[in-house]
Amino acid sequence: MTAPTDYEIHELMVTRLAAEVDDTGVTVMGSFTPLAYAGYMLAKLTHARRAFLAGFDAIGMKAVQLSFTGAEPAAYKGSVARWGMLTEINAIHLSNHGGVEAVSSAQFDGDAAINLSTIGPFDKPKVRLPGGAGAAEVIKMYRKMVAYFGNHNPRTLVDKVEFVTGTRWKVGDKARQEANLLPGPVVVITNLAVLVKDEDGAPFRIESLHPGVDAETVVANTGFELVVPETIPTTATPTAEQLRLLREHIDPQGTVKFDLLGGRERLPYLKQIIDAEWAEAAALVEARRKG
Repeated sequence: MTAPTDYEIHELMVTRLAAEVDDTGVTVMGSFTPLAYAGYMLAKLTHARRAFLAGFDAIGMKAVQLSFTGAEPAAYKGSVARWGMLTEINAIHLSNHGGVEAVSSAQFDGDAAINLSTIGPFDKPKVRLPGGAGAAEVIKMYRKMVAYFGNHNPRTLVDKVEFVTGTRWKVGDKARQEANLLPGPVVVITNLAVLVKDEDGAPFRIESLHPGVDAETVVANTGFELVVPETIPTTATPTAEQLRLLREHIDPQGTVKFDLLGGRERLPYLKQIIDAEWAEAAALVEARRKG
């Protein structure tokens, strides 16, 4: 069967991220990040139907439609139970039960360190960022460190982050097991390629290139060293079924695109999505009233 050619780059990134989710461990959803959420939902509806999802304070939740206004109540409605943040941290983050939680950051470097804290001197920053919340624990403790970036460029993928909000610490499987940590790689998914790091001291390598992208473009847009294999496969493109699920059930409003927009573009796009969500909600209320 020929793969569809009408996909958009955010849909390819979602399907590649979904491939990192399986039935092992717990997939935790932190703050509402549309691209990551879409990947979790797609996995739950396809190859990882037994994946255990924890979102907000809901555990054992079902797949939900992405929504800035409705994702949280939908998570609670379909969940097995609820718990508080401290219980979640003790039961998952600090107990080696975390499987996958994808992160993104303002800066990311070749040591798999992230910066969500500040650009410029800490006491007088050029930009004060939102902070890491639980990201530091997630990228260190979980079985896989998965990061994603909608704009692959050397300002984001830097040689060294200006502030270490968190880091993987141990990367190689043997080193992680000796430190009583879950073994697993660092996987970076961008709009150009997929990068993987397997060992401390070894650079990231290009695992796959997205259709139409060459290795030279990836290297030129990456601020840290990359291993370029002699033969590099092409990233798998979304199937027709994956696109149907994304467009009709998981993200009918195009919420994932928000993650790939720049700051100036986000506000009008966010308003567009929220207006559409309220219109959909109003239509449901009216339909129930008439029914």
